[in-house]
Amino acid sequence: MHKIQSLYDRLNQSAKQYAQKTAVIFFNRRISYAKYIDLIDRAAAGLRKIGIGKGSVVTVCMPNTPSAAIAFYAINRLGAIVNLVHPFSPPNQIISSIKKTQSSLLIAYDLYLGKHFDLEPNIPVLQSKIDYFMPALIKKVYRFKNKKLLLSSATHFESLFNEDKIDEEPIVFNEHDRAVFLPSGGTTSDPKIVMHTGKVFNDLCAHAQFFLSDQISNYTAMYSVLPIFHGFGLCMNMHMSALYGVTNIMTPKFNAKQMAKAIKKHRVNILTGVPMMYQKLLNCKKFLKTDLSSIKDCFVGGDSASNKLIEEFNAVLKKGGSKAQLFQGYGLTEAISVCTVERNGEHALGSAGVGVPGSKIKIFDTIQSEQLKNSEIGEIAISSPYLMLGYLGDISSPIKEINGEKWLFTGDLGYIKDGLLFFKQRIKSMIKVAGVPVFPSEVEEAAMRVDGVTAAAAIGIEDNTIGEMVKLFVEYKGTDDKIEENIRTECEASLIKYAVPKEIVIKDNLPKTAIGKVDKRGLE
Repeated sequence: MHKIQSLYDRLNQSAKQYAQKTAVIFFNRRISYAKYIDLIDRAAAGLRKIGIGKGSVVTVCMPNTPSAAIAFYAINRLGAIVNLVHPFSPPNQIISSIKKTQSSLLIAYDLYLGKHFDLEPNIPVLQSKIDYFMPALIKKVYRFKNKKLLLSSATHFESLFNEDKIDEEPIVFNEHDRAVFLPSGGTTSDPKIVMHTGKVFNDLCAHAQFFLSDQISNYTAMYSVLPIFHGFGLCMNMHMSALYGVTNIMTPKFNAKQMAKAIKKHRVNILTGVPMMYQKLLNCKKFLKTDLSSIKDCFVGGDSASNKLIEEFNAVLKKGGSKAQLFQGYGLTEAISVCTVERNGEHALGSAGVGVPGSKIKIFDTIQSEQLKNSEIGEIAISSPYLMLGYLGDISSPIKEINGEKWLFTGDLGYIKDGLLFFKQRIKSMIKVAGVPVFPSEVEEAAMRVDGVTAAAAIGIEDNTIGEMVKLFVEYKGTDDKIEENIRTECEASLIKYAVPKEIVIKDNLPKTAIGKVDKRGLE
């Protein structure tokens, strides 16, 4: 069996090379690479004492904090598997994930355990203190605001930092050993657990230069908003920044004003996020006045960004002194995260860019399974060296072998034009109006062109005569009493008649998922 470098091994190499550089900034608290790896080694020693070793599974329920990253690499150092779960998951989902993965330990943050004090995982629990790395004043405020929830008696994960450093060599992983479990809706709507090796993360990060507009040695800081339970946040933010000596500015919760301050103070070079984040930045006066000249690259993913959002954000970047443009990407947890991305010279408004190194993108007819021609809409399929091992406990797989190559059939509709991928819609989200396919994304794009609209979601509703009709939910922050009329006028002007909403619902806020997508399950 072929041996590989583990995720910890690659970080350890980087820590030796960049020992005195800052690895992480958390509420202005700096942690050097030397300190970072020291804490990881001490945490690994503590975890080993409580029985964590090769093949163990540890469930980690934590937001973006230094302790979350330290736990991740410490678990990997021991040859164990990290099962990352959403830090806002209800207790029943946490329990289900623990049982399904046969976890030996739960590491959860203090506010979660304080809120769900009746959580009974039936395995040992370590509590992570979110404020552990905060400066004294911020820590005091945090403790005052959350004093009613900081009552858990569980042993603190950070107490492991007092252990003597582990002195044995890191446990060796084989090429196909499971290293990371990530939550995913899969290519269907059913919740699944994706299994990945450590090799795919290291291999994708080895192509960091592909994504960047400047030489990687010229990058010093990345602002990390995307959570580590999200493939992009884990791989492209936390792991990739660490491997190249780039400072990872971590935040447990997105705040536009704090982000603006961090960009100015730490001269941030890279922004990554979801459309909601960039929309909130556009609505933040402080950000609009911030010197953005340090920003070299901006990427948006997790959901389709409207052309209006991209154009407006690009204008703000230019005004702030940045030469960057907001580039879209497309990806799935089943392929770690990013599968295609726009780059300088390889982009067009509305596209999701080109395949990452080693990947191929094709479009197939969803019925005939035949490859389609340029500009024809069909199911997006990906052949990539970064594909998952499979779904835990589920023999079904969206991966098919064609002519000796493995292809992931994504369940997403799109087309390729001039070598660029254009994402249209989840197949199951498509609405059939009188037999005519309507793409909700096109309806939402039309609504987003109306001033004051900050989010939109189109769904299909039953119609007794023609099957389905379009119902549009809109998040609107303005005061124009003709907003519904304006939206309908825009839709009638830019969409086929079948796509014009039968009903428009205006709301102050639309429900969002953890990474900022509109949660259509919360709409009816």
